[in-house]
Amino acid sequence: GRVREAVVSTQSTGTEIVEIWNTLLKSVVKMEEAAPETALSGLTDKVEDEQESLDEAQEAEAIQMLHAIYDLQQNNTSYGASNMVTLLHTLALLHCHLLGYVKAQEFTSEAIKCAKESELQMDMTPINHLHSFLATKAC
Repeated sequence: GRVREAVVSTQSTGTEIVEIWNTLLKSVVKMEEAAPETALSGLTDKVEDEQESLDEAQEAEAIQMLHAIYDLQQNNTSYGASNMVTLLHTLALLHCHLLGYVKAQEFTSEAIKCAKESELQMDMTPINHLHSFLATKAC
């Protein structure tokens, strides 16, 4: 079933894994952006029944998987620019969620640069929005 498909695709490029994390992290970060009081002090007061949040195990899994795929695909030209942009966006979302704003901004910058260099015809709005949001946080 689905797990087997995910395993098979991980062996090839990891794009399906990246898509799954991208979707999840987008909703997590969107919720965090909407609640600016979720600064460090606010993290402890988070509502327990939040659907769109990650526990420590999921965070660790995301960090490990996404960075492994990034390390693997970084210099792989056959991975494709749009896949790389999605991966970089996902890594940026992850680091934004983990409050690593400077690192997140590095990933959004790299995603924007990659898209420009490859002249990709993809919607960069979410990445540009995140990049602007991070500019206010990463200083």
